[in-house]
Amino acid sequence: MGSYFFDTSAIVKRYFPEQGHHWVVALCEAMPAHALYISQAALVEVVATICRKAREQGTPNEKRDALIERFRRDCYNTYILWPVTTAIYTAAGDLCRSHRLRAYDAVQLACVLGLRSEAAASFTPLPIFVCADNPLIAIAAAEGVSTENPNTHP
Repeated sequence: MGSYFFDTSAIVKRYFPEQGHHWVVALCEAMPAHALYISQAALVEVVATICRKAREQGTPNEKRDALIERFRRDCYNTYILWPVTTAIYTAAGDLCRSHRLRAYDAVQLACVLGLRSEAAASFTPLPIFVCADNPLIAIAAAEGVSTENPNTHP
């Protein structure tokens, strides 16, 4: 069984036909074989990204809203929500001291680092950070996190 932590740049690929879409869908469909984590912050960030992409692509509001509802159903049926606690916010702020990070990217990274620590302590598989943002992938790798970029898959 694998453990994967999706940041927003990877999650939205499940809902839009773009580079990496098929790989993300296949990984999510294999969900019983894998633990799929997302940050609680993704509840806002993914909806904002769906809205932005829908505007940019001229997607009707009905289709946009259907994608949002599908994502929200998936949050309860597919993903394990990693809570954003005060400790996570503090860790995210500390990450900003040593890396050039946007706020939500710092939160995402702090969450995967928290999950990695918990996994190591309980001798469960360490998470793979699934992210389509090359600068964030580089920072995660510098922090010792295994990464996977869906953009490298057709």
